[in-house]
Amino acid sequence: MEREIWVHFSIVIIARKINDYIREAMPHLQAQTCRSYEILIVSESPETETFENARILTSGRASPARARNIGAREARGEILVFIDDDAYPAPDWLEKALRDFQDETVGAVGGPSLVPPGATFFQHVSNKVFELSSTRTGRRYSRRKDKVEIDVWPTCNFFVREKVFEAVGGFSDKYWGGEDTTFCYDLIKAGFRMLYDPDLLVYHHPRKTLKQHLRQIYFWGVWRSFMMKRDDQSVQGLFFAPSLLLVWLLGGAVLSALWLSFRPLYGASWLLYGAYLAVAGFRTKSLRLALPVAVVTLFSHLVYGFGFLRGLVSWEDPTRKTLNPSAPVSQAGRVSPTPRAGA
Repeated sequence: MEREIWVHFSIVIIARKINDYIREAMPHLQAQTCRSYEILIVSESPETETFENARILTSGRASPARARNIGAREARGEILVFIDDDAYPAPDWLEKALRDFQDETVGAVGGPSLVPPGATFFQHVSNKVFELSSTRTGRRYSRRKDKVEIDVWPTCNFFVREKVFEAVGGFSDKYWGGEDTTFCYDLIKAGFRMLYDPDLLVYHHPRKTLKQHLRQIYFWGVWRSFMMKRDDQSVQGLFFAPSLLLVWLLGGAVLSALWLSFRPLYGASWLLYGAYLAVAGFRTKSLRLALPVAVVTLFSHLVYGFGFLRGLVSWEDPTRKTLNPSAPVSQAGRVSPTPRAGA
């Protein structure tokens, strides 16, 4: 029996519990110019708080992938929308996404995540570091003008047809993290198109401190190296650059201490990298941001490089410690599609 569709969009938000970010987001979600939507909040804990046009589901202790699959399973919309619990959309977010899905060949669409008004100085620094990291990654953190095809996108601002979600098999919850990357790779392999639309605006709160920023960077490095070992599609030379930089800087320091003749070459490499950081600071177009962005970029490269190497040389699964603790390892894997409410 086919699933009954009630609305165009089902917005899925996962969280450990209802928090102030979700309370901040609800008025923005409820003010959408497209009124054909529902909101599903998947919380680890039972909740008594309610919101208009929203259903609250309880997942228990679950990986992000499993929690999102729970929300998708209960959805009654033809398009599933995933947004983080610390983000909120522009008023015409859904309306503009509906325009993209008029093209039947489009299976999924992603949009940028901008710094929200009122963000702290360090949050602007953190976001600018990501924006300037590369053309590929920077598109996620700034409003680029071009609408282009993409092959991977994070779930902080991600739309996918429900029938495409089912065809791919939902999110793989084998690992605690990286479910958006694996899903997008599987989506592309299945022959579906995915677009980036700069008009689908979401405002996403960056990490508040340098420590939180670097912890996020470290996890991304570990996860990226694991993905490269899992999937050839994820292998790209650029991902090795921070690790090569780390090895060169540490190894070069040792060689310079042992051989004086090596010092000019090592010093030249620092000058070259320093010039790169200076350009990064210049590209901020802000005297206030230039130096902090350059410094945080340096730390980000080193920490990412260390995380990448850690995952690359690990004999065991480098993300094993982030496996869903609520289920035995043998039970982890892709969640099979199940009948949905209204079916």
